[in-house]
Amino acid sequence: MTDGPQHGQEINDLWAWIDQDDESPNVDEIPASDVVAVMVVHDAEEWLPRQLLSLARLDPRPGRIIAVDTGSEDGSAQLLDSAHAEGVVHEVLRLDRETSFGAAVAAALGDSEPAWIWLLHDDSAPHRDALGHLLEGARHSDVVVPKLLEPKRRNYPETLSEIGQAITPGGLRVPLVETGDIDQHQSESRDVLGASTAGLLIRGETWREVGGIAPEVERHRDGVDFGWRANAIGYRVLTWPEAALNHHRAGSTGLRPSSEHPHVSDQLAALRVAGARGASGLGLGAASLARALGFLLAKSPSTAAAELKALGRYRSSREATRSLATRLPDEDMTPDDLLPNRFWPVRHAVDRLGAGLSERYRSLTDTSPDTSIDELTSDEFSGRENRGRVFSPVTLLVVLLILASAVSARSLLGGDVSGGGLLAAPASLGSAWEAYLSGRSPWLGFAAVTSVVGFASPNGFAILALVLTPLLAALSALALLRRLGVELPIAAAASAAWAGGTILLGLVTAGDVTGMVLAVTAPLLARSIHSVVVNAATGAERLRAPAGAAFWLVVVASVWPAALLALTLAGVVWAARNRDRIVEVAVVTVPAWLFLIPALPTLARYPGRLLTGVDPLAWPDYPPASYALVVGRILPSGLPLWTNLVFFGVLGLAAVVSIAKLRRRAWVWSVLALATPLIIGTLLSRLTVAVDGGVARPLLSPWALLVLAALLAPVVWRERDSETLRRIAAVAVGAVALLAVVVWAVVGFAGPVQARESVLPGFVRDVLASQRDPRALALSVSSESRVTWNVIDRRQPQWGTGERNPVGSFDRQLTALAYSVAAGDPPADLAERLQQMGVSHLYLGDFEANQRAALDNLEGLVGNPASERSAVWTVSGLVSRASLGDEFLPTDELPAGEQGRRLTVAESASADWTATVDGERLPRGADSERPLIEDSVITFDQVPAEGGTLELAPTRHWWQLWLHLVVMAALALLAAPTLGGSTVARRGQ
Repeated sequence: MTDGPQHGQEINDLWAWIDQDDESPNVDEIPASDVVAVMVVHDAEEWLPRQLLSLARLDPRPGRIIAVDTGSEDGSAQLLDSAHAEGVVHEVLRLDRETSFGAAVAAALGDSEPAWIWLLHDDSAPHRDALGHLLEGARHSDVVVPKLLEPKRRNYPETLSEIGQAITPGGLRVPLVETGDIDQHQSESRDVLGASTAGLLIRGETWREVGGIAPEVERHRDGVDFGWRANAIGYRVLTWPEAALNHHRAGSTGLRPSSEHPHVSDQLAALRVAGARGASGLGLGAASLARALGFLLAKSPSTAAAELKALGRYRSSREATRSLATRLPDEDMTPDDLLPNRFWPVRHAVDRLGAGLSERYRSLTDTSPDTSIDELTSDEFSGRENRGRVFSPVTLLVVLLILASAVSARSLLGGDVSGGGLLAAPASLGSAWEAYLSGRSPWLGFAAVTSVVGFASPNGFAILALVLTPLLAALSALALLRRLGVELPIAAAASAAWAGGTILLGLVTAGDVTGMVLAVTAPLLARSIHSVVVNAATGAERLRAPAGAAFWLVVVASVWPAALLALTLAGVVWAARNRDRIVEVAVVTVPAWLFLIPALPTLARYPGRLLTGVDPLAWPDYPPASYALVVGRILPSGLPLWTNLVFFGVLGLAAVVSIAKLRRRAWVWSVLALATPLIIGTLLSRLTVAVDGGVARPLLSPWALLVLAALLAPVVWRERDSETLRRIAAVAVGAVALLAVVVWAVVGFAGPVQARESVLPGFVRDVLASQRDPRALALSVSSESRVTWNVIDRRQPQWGTGERNPVGSFDRQLTALAYSVAAGDPPADLAERLQQMGVSHLYLGDFEANQRAALDNLEGLVGNPASERSAVWTVSGLVSRASLGDEFLPTDELPAGEQGRRLTVAESASADWTATVDGERLPRGADSERPLIEDSVITFDQVPAEGGTLELAPTRHWWQLWLHLVVMAALALLAAPTLGGSTVARRGQ
């Protein structure tokens, strides 16, 4: 019977603290008359009247207010005289301009020993009751730290500036509150290491024992140093947030005129405070150099120079640091929890990064983009019905596309994906980088970098790109529409339609790499260009938006050069009409031209390459039927045609009805935006262009995507008479988008892109991948007597080989041989010809009896069946790519021999290859003639007699990598947040 009451009593005891107030200290109340306030003034005419008005309104007022004017050259002295005459201040003391804050306070106090000292800056207007609250805090501590607020703005809530601070061992400032947060009286009193001297209330005994403000810390960080020394002796430094002052921070923000950058004195003080407490000079110097580099990257060379200047002064004034160290007590009693953790800088950087990402996600998914601060704080808002959605449209969109992507990928596993315009991925990440370095196509650099996402497997990355492109395209479209202010449900429906169009146009299932990249990056480019157009920033901050647009233009231009030409012309026209935009246009367009420098010779030689996508010669000849273009069948997608009919039929109907409801000007622009790419794409579909020894068709996917965007634009357009019609159109568009995604999930990859196994037997692939590095000639004859053939080695076919003639060297000779073999009439010296071209194997698929018999009868060829309908002939002689004289090199080890031997490589003389022996590059020799082939081949002279390890490969163009890195680094520098941006904004408040 007694357990129940006892248990209840225990619970009551646990929660008893709620009703208990903090015990008042056994200290009498401190009268305001015991306080001597010292205000130091320096060139403060702009804000001093507000400061004096705040002092006049104080209740209670300190017993004495002493104003110290340190040689002000503006009207500050006259203002102080007036205040003295009116009784606002009790005494005015004048000192020279070089007097530091601490020296000014010491001069004002003189030999007096006040019970309490209140330090005031000339830009720290105290609230009416500030001193009263500080005196309450003084009953609990020896140094009382008030709450510092940003300068007050009319009709805006108060925001926090500082409530105490700490310092890292390396001198970094550690704020204890989030600067800029709205002051909701959320802060509680706490012990701190130190604080700004603005508003500090200090016990007189503490001031005298600590030694006042150290002269070695002249302006900034003096309050942190004083508080740290007070803590070290054993005094208590306590924040008291109920006491508030509005602090302009005129010295650090540049409001106060100064002949020197304010960062110099701030950082010099930080270095001295850290150095006096044991920080190594080497570590401080390294940290300062790193910060200087960071300031330079933040587009503030003046701050970087100030950082280095402060470091120089610190190193040249070591005596001041030693003098400051002598002020410290022998035994440091500073509580450990007041000092920041050594990993605070890393944690702080991660927190800022996470906050930035969170803010970006919130801005993307915010369901009320038009909600204002007035709505959030008004009485009407409090009574508004909360109609929050159970599921966010973005969540539904993402989940649906992820599920569809996962299901559709079922047929891509188990082999190397290729087909349509997608060549097989390089065998390894190193091979992907080699393809980029030895080629002239900038897009291969992006392919090599992004292959890391596929677990460092280019083929894995290709699979991820194929299945995730619709999802990424939807998210990029959503980001654009949200930036344009489109409501989330309508934006989600339109984004789903953009993803559905990406699928039904065949961009994914036909392997259109350019189309996939454009589907993802074109909305982001448009979003960035919109940011440039509406950009109202000034100074270096003005370059951030153009730098972002430049990055996306670099990506787009790398896969479709025509976009760069079109946007450059548009930028020139815009800059001609708006001369003040010339710099922004240059920042947007010039980096892309620089990035494409390696490809410009090819573009000049073959202008038709501007209209094609990546690997233009990899595309089979897909002339689309005219009627199919109307329903978006520009490529064989493997998806049922009725899906295209329904999708583009509903989308077209919604667009036509929406356009009809637009105002005349918008109606004209919508029609032009729809008709222009549709007409251009239809005309280009009938053309062929020359590209490096072959022909290709202009890529239609960019024009098709523009048509898709033109169809969606009227649906999301806000300036229309009927909002109901707009929502109905969005629902219809979202429904057909759902249909497209579901059909893709069910059908999967049934188009040209498939997971394929090599037709070559394993022993042939092993030889091709060996140090011999030979070629294989593969050909097949279809039932319609159509001959298809290719040359295979360990470098082709793969990404980038479709940028040039896929056959590479000896294309005319190999073409003739392929057709002669297919006709059943190969030359008698076929084996010798193949040897001289570095071909070790001949594969024949779907052969006829006469074709095999003709090859079996040739000397130097040994046949083996590969399957029921295919066979492989091995060329005798252990054929390899390189040879010394008449001897093939079976490995990469050069044997010892005579001096002056010549290395021959089975590559056309026009090819660019490099040979090194034990790291030493061999000089290129005169081109050598081969008796049985028409082309000359590459030779290298001065092969060392002692032999060595041979490395033979296409020449790597390292300058291309450095050029691209420099361009990307420059864009990152321009796009990075500009140091001082917040300061500029604050000054404009």
